[in-house]
Amino acid sequence: MKPESQNIEYKEIWKDEYLKVLVAFANAQGGTLVLGVKDNGDMVGIDTSLKLMEEIPNKANNILGITPILNRYNSQQKEIIEITVAPQTTPISYKGHYYVRSGATVQELKGSNLQQFLLAKANVTWDEIICEKASVDNFDINTINKFKNLAAERLPEISRINSVESLLSKLRLTSKGAFSNAAVL
Repeated sequence: MKPESQNIEYKEIWKDEYLKVLVAFANAQGGTLVLGVKDNGDMVGIDTSLKLMEEIPNKANNILGITPILNRYNSQQKEIIEITVAPQTTPISYKGHYYVRSGATVQELKGSNLQQFLLAKANVTWDEIICEKASVDNFDINTINKFKNLAAERLPEISRINSVESLLSKLRLTSKGAFSNAAVL
């Protein structure tokens, strides 16, 4: 058997906590969890394969909202189960925690890594997010005028815009009248 990697994880038995492995695959590039195999690739088999063939898809669907593909194989007189998870376009969590696969490990995302992950899954950058507390009073008119002078050669129409709101809207730094993080910067 291939060694554990970004897309392959081995477990001797099933434990519900391994749902986080499925989440990590779903949040990364997808992958396969193989039950009945030691970490070193030695097959030990799994005795409850028929029960698990029903139990695991139900848990994955009800708890995680994903549908893995399960296959049961008989190899070397031992049954193994392959649980394959496709990469998901939306973030998947387990008990409110987000995990990704990194090499042969499952990593919980926290802090700025979690923020970046969620923004990427939403196909949004930090610059585009609305800065809820920003108002036109946050902008220095002298800085705006300097910008307009510097930009006049490349964007002559900008020099004719008189209001901060209109200027930032023209530069696509607003959304529904609210200022983005990029506008505030």
